[in-house]
Amino acid sequence: MKKRVMIIAAMAAVVGVIGLFLLTRPRVLGNMSSRCSEPTTETSDISFSGEAGDRIKFSLESDIVDGELDVVLYDSAGNEAYVLDRAGKLETFFTLERADTYTLAAACSQFVGTYTISVYMVDSAAPPHPGRS
Repeated sequence: MKKRVMIIAAMAAVVGVIGLFLLTRPRVLGNMSSRCSEPTTETSDISFSGEAGDRIKFSLESDIVDGELDVVLYDSAGNEAYVLDRAGKLETFFTLERADTYTLAAACSQFVGTYTISVYMVDSAAPPHPGRS
Protein backbone atom coordinates (compact mmCIF):
# COMPACT_ATOMS: atom_id res chain seq x y z
CA MET A 1 0.00 0.00 0.00
CA LYS A 2 2.82 2.39 0.93
CA LYS A 3 4.55 1.68 -2.39
CA ARG A 4 1.36 2.45 -4.34
CA VAL A 5 0.95 5.82 -2.54
CA MET A 6 4.58 6.73 -3.35
CA ILE A 7 4.09 5.85 -7.02
CA ILE A 8 0.90 7.93 -7.23
CA ALA A 9 2.63 10.86 -5.49
CA ALA A 10 5.60 10.64 -7.87
CA MET A 11 3.28 10.56 -10.90
CA ALA A 12 1.36 13.58 -9.57
CA ALA A 13 4.63 15.47 -9.11
CA VAL A 14 5.73 14.67 -12.69
CA VAL A 15 2.35 15.75 -14.10
CA GLY A 16 2.58 18.96 -12.04
CA VAL A 17 6.06 19.78 -13.33
CA ILE A 18 5.04 19.10 -16.94
CA GLY A 19 1.89 21.19 -16.53
CA LEU A 20 3.86 24.09 -15.07
CA PHE A 21 6.36 23.91 -17.94
CA LEU A 22 3.57 23.91 -20.54
CA LEU A 23 1.92 26.94 -18.93
CA THR A 24 5.12 29.00 -18.61
CA ARG A 25 7.16 28.05 -21.66
CA PRO A 26 7.92 30.76 -24.20
CA ARG A 27 5.39 31.00 -27.06
CA VAL A 28 6.91 31.29 -30.54
CA LEU A 29 5.72 34.46 -32.30
CA GLY A 30 7.70 33.95 -35.48
CA ASN A 31 10.93 32.93 -37.19
CA MET A 32 12.83 34.12 -40.22
CA SER A 33 16.10 33.21 -41.83
CA SER A 34 18.07 33.85 -44.98
CA ARG A 35 21.16 32.51 -46.71
CA CYS A 36 22.66 34.78 -49.38
CA SER A 37 25.70 33.78 -51.43
CA GLU A 38 25.50 36.84 -53.71
CA PRO A 39 25.11 40.47 -52.53
CA THR A 40 21.42 40.88 -51.75
CA THR A 41 19.33 43.88 -50.76
CA GLU A 42 15.96 42.88 -49.30
CA THR A 43 13.80 43.16 -46.19
CA SER A 44 12.06 40.26 -44.47
CA ASP A 45 9.61 40.76 -41.64
CA ILE A 46 7.26 39.11 -39.19
CA SER A 47 4.39 40.74 -37.32
CA PHE A 48 2.73 39.92 -34.03
CA SER A 49 0.28 41.50 -31.59
CA GLY A 50 1.31 42.35 -28.07
CA GLU A 51 -0.04 43.95 -24.92
CA ALA A 52 1.60 46.54 -22.68
CA GLY A 53 3.97 44.73 -20.33
CA ASP A 54 4.48 41.66 -22.56
CA ARG A 55 8.12 40.52 -22.44
CA ILE A 56 9.55 39.53 -25.83
CA LYS A 57 12.69 37.45 -26.38
CA PHE A 58 14.74 37.81 -29.57
CA SER A 59 17.27 35.14 -30.58
CA LEU A 60 19.56 36.11 -33.45
CA GLU A 61 22.38 34.17 -35.06
CA SER A 62 24.23 35.66 -38.01
CA ASP A 63 27.32 35.14 -40.08
CA ILE A 64 27.83 38.31 -42.08
CA VAL A 65 30.45 37.83 -44.77
CA ASP A 66 29.79 41.21 -46.41
CA GLY A 67 27.22 43.99 -46.42
CA GLU A 68 24.86 45.00 -43.64
CA LEU A 69 22.04 43.44 -41.65
CA ASP A 70 19.83 45.72 -39.55
CA VAL A 71 17.15 44.17 -37.34
CA VAL A 72 14.56 46.60 -35.99
CA LEU A 73 11.22 46.24 -34.19
CA TYR A 74 8.60 48.74 -35.38
CA ASP A 75 5.21 49.64 -33.94
CA SER A 76 2.12 49.87 -36.18
CA ALA A 77 2.84 53.57 -36.90
CA GLY A 78 6.27 52.66 -38.29
CA ASN A 79 8.21 54.04 -35.33
CA GLU A 80 11.30 52.21 -34.11
CA ALA A 81 10.43 50.46 -30.85
CA TYR A 82 13.69 48.53 -30.43
CA VAL A 83 16.90 48.04 -32.42
CA LEU A 84 18.73 44.75 -32.02
CA ASP A 85 22.49 44.97 -31.60
CA ARG A 86 24.67 43.67 -34.36
CA ALA A 87 26.21 40.42 -33.18
CA GLY A 88 27.07 36.95 -34.39
CA LYS A 89 24.89 35.46 -31.66
CA LEU A 90 22.47 37.39 -29.50
CA GLU A 91 19.65 36.71 -27.05
CA THR A 92 17.93 39.82 -25.76
CA PHE A 93 14.64 40.82 -24.18
CA PHE A 94 12.30 43.76 -24.64
CA THR A 95 9.15 44.73 -22.72
CA LEU A 96 6.37 46.22 -24.85
CA GLU A 97 5.27 49.65 -23.70
CA ARG A 98 1.75 49.49 -25.16
CA ALA A 99 -0.74 47.22 -26.88
CA ASP A 100 -0.07 47.25 -30.61
CA THR A 101 0.83 45.19 -33.65
CA TYR A 102 4.59 45.05 -33.97
CA THR A 103 6.78 44.18 -36.96
CA LEU A 104 10.32 42.86 -36.71
CA ALA A 105 12.18 43.70 -39.92
CA ALA A 106 15.53 42.30 -41.05
CA ALA A 107 16.89 44.70 -43.68
CA CYS A 108 19.81 43.41 -45.75
CA SER A 109 21.95 45.78 -47.80
CA GLN A 110 24.42 44.13 -50.20
CA PHE A 111 24.29 41.28 -47.69
CA VAL A 112 26.29 38.08 -48.10
CA GLY A 113 25.96 35.52 -45.32
CA THR A 114 23.29 33.90 -43.18
CA TYR A 115 20.97 34.85 -40.38
CA THR A 116 18.28 33.21 -38.28
CA ILE A 117 15.93 35.14 -36.00
CA SER A 118 13.34 33.73 -33.60
CA VAL A 119 10.85 35.80 -31.58
CA TYR A 120 9.16 34.49 -28.44
CA MET A 121 6.57 35.76 -25.97
CA VAL A 122 8.21 35.03 -22.63
CA ASP A 123 5.79 36.65 -20.18
CA SER A 124 2.34 37.97 -20.98
CA ALA A 125 0.98 41.04 -19.31
CA ALA A 126 -1.14 40.15 -16.32
CA PRO A 127 -4.88 40.30 -17.00
CA PRO A 128 -6.70 43.17 -15.33
CA HIS A 129 -7.81 42.54 -11.76
CA PRO A 130 -11.61 42.03 -11.56
CA GLY A 131 -13.31 45.25 -10.53
CA ARG A 132 -10.44 47.47 -11.75
CA SER A 133 -10.28 49.27 -15.05
